[in-house]
This record gives sequence, C-alpha cells and structure tokens, in this order.
Amino acid sequence: MNFEKLWVIASDVYRKTVKSPSFLIGVFMPFIVVLVGFLIGAIMDKGQETTTIGIYSKQPVLAKALAKQKLPALKLKQVDSVKEAQKQLQAEKLDNYLVVTKKDGELLSTVYGEKVPDDATMANLQQALNSLQTSLKAGEYKLTSDQVAELMQPAKLEGKELSFTDDGKVKTSNDSSGVKFALSYAACIFTFFLVLTYASLIAQEIAGEKGMRIMEVILSSTNAKTHFYGKLLGVILAALTQLVATGFLLGVSVFIMRDNGSLNEMLANLNFTGIEPSFIILLLLFILAGSLFYAVLAALCGSLVSRAEDAPKAIMPVTYLMMAGYMLGLIVATNDPSNFIVTICSYIPFFSMILMPIVLANGAGLMGASISLVILVFSTLVLAAFSARMYRVNVLVYNQKGIWASLRQSLTMLRKDV
Repeated sequence: MNFEKLWVIASDVYRKTVKSPSFLIGVFMPFIVVLVGFLIGAIMDKGQETTTIGIYSKQPVLAKALAKQKLPALKLKQVDSVKEAQKQLQAEKLDNYLVVTKKDGELLSTVYGEKVPDDATMANLQQALNSLQTSLKAGEYKLTSDQVAELMQPAKLEGKELSFTDDGKVKTSNDSSGVKFALSYAACIFTFFLVLTYASLIAQEIAGEKGMRIMEVILSSTNAKTHFYGKLLGVILAALTQLVATGFLLGVSVFIMRDNGSLNEMLANLNFTGIEPSFIILLLLFILAGSLFYAVLAALCGSLVSRAEDAPKAIMPVTYLMMAGYMLGLIVATNDPSNFIVTICSYIPFFSMILMPIVLANGAGLMGASISLVILVFSTLVLAAFSARMYRVNVLVYNQKGIWASLRQSLTMLRKDV
C-alpha cells in the first residue's frame, strides 16, 4: 500500500469534511441543545404563574406567621375573615384561601377554592404548615432556635463503591454512579449523531465520485484499497477533530458559566472523584470504534450506488441499525441495564458502542467492557478488509437496478475474483 497516496487522499477527505456544514453543526449541536434546554427552563420559570392564596385564622398571629413564609410560585397574604377571602376569590384577586385553626397544639388547615390547587402547590403549603407547627412546638417545649435547628438536622446517608484489587485488597471510593450514568447517556447521544453525520458524509463522498464517472481517472494513479482506506482515515480524523473540539468547547462553556446557579447546583450533586480513568478511556474508545465501524459500513453501502442522490437510500440499513441500538439504549438499557437482551446486545458490534457504556456505568465489570470493545474492534477490522475487497470490485460497477442488485452483482464478481 502506498502510504503517501493514502495520506493525500485522507487529507483531502479531511479538509472537505471539516469545511462541510454537517461538521460544524455536529460540533455545535451539543451546545445548541444545552442552550435551548436552558432557555426553555428560563422561559418556563418566568412564565410560571404565581398562585395567590389568602390565609385566615381566628388567631391572627398564625395567619401572619404563615403569610411571611417565602415559597416558590406561591404568594401568601393574610385576610381578615372568611367572607373577605370569599369576596376576593370571587373577584379573582385570590386563587384559593386557607383556613388555619389550632386544636390541642396541632394545626388543622383546609384549602378552599373553585378548584383545588395542584399537587406542587399543596406540597408547598404542607411544607409551610410543617415549618410553622415546628416553631409552635418549639415554643411550647421552650426550645431555643439552635435546638430546633439541631432537631431538624437530617441524618446523613452516603453511598460508597466497593472494589477488589488483584491482590485481594478492598478498595472503597465515593459513589459516582450518577456521573457515570450522565456521561454514558451523553456518549450514547453523541455517538448516535456522530455516526449519522459521518455515515452520510462518507456515503455521499464515494457515491458522488462514482456519479461523476471520475473513478477511472482516480484509480489510474492509485489502487482501490488505498483509495478506500484513505477515505476512512480522513473520516476518522475528522471525527477525532470533532470530539476534541466538542470537549474544548464544553470546557470553555463551563468556564464561562461558572457563576451560573443552575450549573453549580447540578455540578454540586455530581461526584467526579470516584470516576476511574479507565471508564473515561473506554467511553472514548467505544465512541471512536463505533464511529469507525459504521463509517466502514456506510462506505460499503455508498459504493453500491451510482449517484450521490441515491446515497441516503443506500445508508438506510445503517440508519435503521443505529436507530435500533439508540432506542434500545435510551428506552431499555437506561431503565433496566441488567436486562437479558441488553446484556447480549452489548456484545454485538452493531449495538455495543451504544449499550456497553450504559451497562458499564451501571456496575458492569471492566473485563466485560474490554471484551465487548475487542469484539467491536476486531469486527471493524474484518468489515474493513471485506469492504475494501468489495470496493475494489464494485467501484466501477454502475448498476441502476438498486442497492440489492448491486450487492448481488458485487458478490458474484468477488467470488470470481477470488
């Protein structure tokens, strides 16, 4: 194989790919999705209607204390009587009103209105009443504010991950299952869009060259295998570039938004210290190996058609296979990662790049993940070797009868060539 020609072809494909709109969309798509999510959340927060509830009690001190509490999407105001509350309710100045009484040291409350408040509003009211009752009980028992705070302090509960070293020693680390799940879920989505992007690009590239009838000129200066592998190398280099660019932009985004309250709250609930480097490495390897596997498959499908316009139809099998793995990962694996079907499919090359990271994040051993990765890499190499041979015999075949007719013709030619 002429490595100089291989690199020239790869460089040409790489330049075309990184300049394409699909590449730029792929790089910025994760951030567009996150930005849209933040905007939707902000719009929903701002657009959320505030429920106004009147508070009445025969003991005004109770109504006053309750009305002072600040609750999300809820405005509490004291009213002088039930009739006044009903009058304001009829005038639509109140959404509901609450009558609070105290009997035997316990607060008894009833909400009235044309419509009973939703569950979220009822939960907020319950929280406010619980807080008020705690304060009243503290007064009866003559407790100080510090003593009340101490009584209200929740018990601490944390999780520890347990593992065993090769020499039998026990190793514990902080629970990082939430972070692992989030990373594997993100890898699942990223791999899906990465595969769809590059499968389409490489199929269009190969089918476009056949459609322009320039393959004879190209193959006069290099052989078909070098040309095929050069295109694959160019695509995988573009995928690596997109992966690095996405990681860089993600880091820049986190740095810019370091003072964002929602982001800090989310990061505070995630424990990154318990993540092993092997988990991140395996995640990246599955993304790259999976992308290369489907790129080879898409290149083979693209070489079976004679026009660039037919490339989308040619890669439909690739799309369906990837979609099946994606749906299986998002619907089944995320809810039941130990499912028998998920376990089996996580070792099948067509689905393992989607399923195994999710299974790994939910407690699967590194050995199983490594075996799955080896199967995926080996399958990719075998598929690449087979596809290169198929490419050599069908790259000059201009069959107008469809992809399956082209496949049968190419297999017949391959058998004769052997």
